[in-house]
Amino acid sequence: MPLHGDLRTMPLPELLMWISQFRKTGTVRVVENDDDTHILAFLEGALVYSSSPDPDKRLGALLVSRGVVTREMYERARKLRDEDGLGIAKALSKLKLVAPDDMTRFLRKKAEREVFGLFEVREAEFSFNDREMPTLELLPLRVDLSHMLLRITQNMDERGEYDFDASGINLDLPEL
Repeated sequence: MPLHGDLRTMPLPELLMWISQFRKTGTVRVVENDDDTHILAFLEGALVYSSSPDPDKRLGALLVSRGVVTREMYERARKLRDEDGLGIAKALSKLKLVAPDDMTRFLRKKAEREVFGLFEVREAEFSFNDREMPTLELLPLRVDLSHMLLRITQNMDERGEYDFDASGINLDLPEL
């Protein structure tokens, strides 16, 4: 059953906790500015795929910019992706250009960074579709949402960026 809403009424952390707690499978689309779509896919409550509308944050661009692969290696993987319906990470691994374990660690960090970035989005619509999953053959990635959300929230709280009161009223406690 699809679920639609607005991040002002159901903030992303609440949506992700619902997915995690009830071990949901499906795809979340977060749409900003009518055309910037972030995609997160889940299998039994674990994050298995993420995609950003920012070309600089896509896997290929990140791998090339960090020197993990060359532009030529990336183009070979894109060709294989188009021919065989593989994700870029799976194509790079199949071509033996990047070790699968290294790629999985990189995908995990990329996914966590994308979710962390979405915590800053306030004005956006979301949809969750339990009948939709990525069609590409992907490397196995299973990010535990509850642990990731805890780390993200702790990091934001330490930096003073997260107010645990959803009303927007800062409830500073007096020091003893």
